[in-house]
Amino acid sequence: MNLPPRFRSFFARQDGTTTLEFVVVFMGFVAILFFVMEVTLYLFFMQTLEKAAEAGVRVAVTSPPAVTGIPSTIQPAFGANYGDSCTQGNGGGPCRPFWPSPASCTGADCANSFDRILNHMRGFNGQIHPENVTITYTDVGIGFAGGPTVPMVTVTVHDVPFQTGILALLLGDGDGGAGLLAQLPSRSASMTGEDLAR
Repeated sequence: MNLPPRFRSFFARQDGTTTLEFVVVFMGFVAILFFVMEVTLYLFFMQTLEKAAEAGVRVAVTSPPAVTGIPSTIQPAFGANYGDSCTQGNGGGPCRPFWPSPASCTGADCANSFDRILNHMRGFNGQIHPENVTITYTDVGIGFAGGPTVPMVTVTVHDVPFQTGILALLLGDGDGGAGLLAQLPSRSASMTGEDLAR
């Protein structure tokens, strides 16, 4: 195929190749930079959730139970003596477990001490709302008959929205909002409630 001379000279010119190569390489560099920034933001928010759960459980084990109905003392089982260790004996042991176990609450279902726990957690991640926090008390059979209840306390943070940085600007929701693209995975922390306030 024979091209006219002006087309041949157009295809043979090399004037803009450096600029074109720079644009292609620069766009790849910018894409990698944005990817690294997004991954860093995601990991940062994951760490804040983990720290919030750990801080929340530390406050929960020194507060009154957020779930109503957790007894303040361990009732001895039939035929057991006050002061018997809950871990001794065979079968059910000398301690009567509290019921229901596990007992949990989320957000508005919790007692007054929940607000203290939530406020402490929000110091680590301000996007945590009451509906994102579940507190669970589980009887694990430690303590002694007649002594204070010693449940395993678990604080779980779940369904916290993750608003990305750069991608939110590019892929916003169309109404000027930041664009919710994901929810962070749940994070939990557990401790024994030996120091539950009564």
